[in-house]
Amino acid sequence: MRIGAYSIILALVVVGSILVSCGGQTPSPAVPTATSRATEGLAALVNEQPITTVDYQKQVAQVEAFFEQEGLDPNTEEGRERLAQARRQVLEQMIDQELIRQAATEMGVNISEPELETNIEDIVEQSGGEEDFSEALQAMGTSYDDFRQMLLDQLLSEAVFAAVTESVPPVAEQVHARHILLPTRERAEEVLARLQGGEDFAFLAGQYSEDISTRERGGDMGFFPRGVMPPEVEDIAFSLDVGRTSGIVESQFGFHIVQVLEREEREIAVEIFENLRQQIFMQWLQEQRESANIERFIE
Repeated sequence: MRIGAYSIILALVVVGSILVSCGGQTPSPAVPTATSRATEGLAALVNEQPITTVDYQKQVAQVEAFFEQEGLDPNTEEGRERLAQARRQVLEQMIDQELIRQAATEMGVNISEPELETNIEDIVEQSGGEEDFSEALQAMGTSYDDFRQMLLDQLLSEAVFAAVTESVPPVAEQVHARHILLPTRERAEEVLARLQGGEDFAFLAGQYSEDISTRERGGDMGFFPRGVMPPEVEDIAFSLDVGRTSGIVESQFGFHIVQVLEREEREIAVEIFENLRQQIFMQWLQEQRESANIERFIE
């Protein structure tokens, strides 16, 4: 069996479906209910729909196989901690996946049989062919039917993600701004006084800004739409006229002085656009969780 086949299936299905499909983030779960129901074969109930302990253990085993492939020693303290965290993430992701399935039904979103088969064929080809693909499934302890269901869930998640985020516009009003981030109000007042005295903004940003990602560019944050920067910085940036400099703006990161250079309608950068979509989707998913009846029977 080629190592590539094993890695491809793990990466595309186990990691993609279990650990990444919701942005790599797992909302904090509620306190689990009594675990006696676990002995009845239930890991959780989501709006009365069961997640069985059998299915839960299968996905845990696949994640553990991935970690083993990556060289993680389960007998070390780090290994035990990462595996324990992964098991919790597996259950939360399975809850999310069930919520997505239920929402997909309500939204009329589905994956057609031809689409699923085409994706399976692509993975088989990337794995090196039918023989390598089958050997990889066997090495993972995964049946073809289980693999097929995991891939279907992943595709369904992607389709729901697209439907939920389709309202995010690719073009929006943006400002081009720069800032100086200072650790204390006293330091910010000193720098603001120097700006008001005529000193160069870019020079002072390079000398004093705590934001290392923009400091070498004279504090330049580039163009950005709403929903990207800390709210306090965003509010002042979108309220200032071009060429104007703010007073001292406090955020959770410190004290900012903001200057607006340009303002225009323009296409949102790909990375920012995807971050905005991820934010919208995670907010939607959290709303699904808050409105659902979720019972957990696995600690």
